[in-house]
Amino acid sequence: MNMDMEILHEEIAKIENATDEYEVDEFIMEESVEVIKSAGYGIEAVEEMLLLMERHPLVEFGVPGAIVHFVEIFYGKGYEDLLVQSVKRNPTIHTVWMLHRLINDPKATRKKEFVSLMQEIADRTDIANEITNSAKGFLAG
Repeated sequence: MNMDMEILHEEIAKIENATDEYEVDEFIMEESVEVIKSAGYGIEAVEEMLLLMERHPLVEFGVPGAIVHFVEIFYGKGYEDLLVQSVKRNPTIHTVWMLHRLINDPKATRKKEFVSLMQEIADRTDIANEITNSAKGFLAG
């Protein structure tokens, strides 16, 4: 789908403007994700949302939050690959937690790959300690 990305970029910017170093205004995030959904965006919005998280590595975007509810609609339809690419580029507190959700899915067919990626994150020295410690905690289970 070659959809105009203007609304998507506007709403991502609204979420970003409502984000500081550690938190996001969940009301604005929920409202923007609803606009994105209503505008008909699909999997093409997932990477944009993951890139937003990458720009704010220590922010927890909800538990699980509107973004996770949206992107997980595309589970089994490309979401996992986009999450893996994002985590390899720049793991964040929230995307590591999202990876953990994939690992814990009883239907996961790529569990070994996801656990191996979590181990890589735990071993990294070029990212914030909070992120590597989070990965270590998930591995310790």
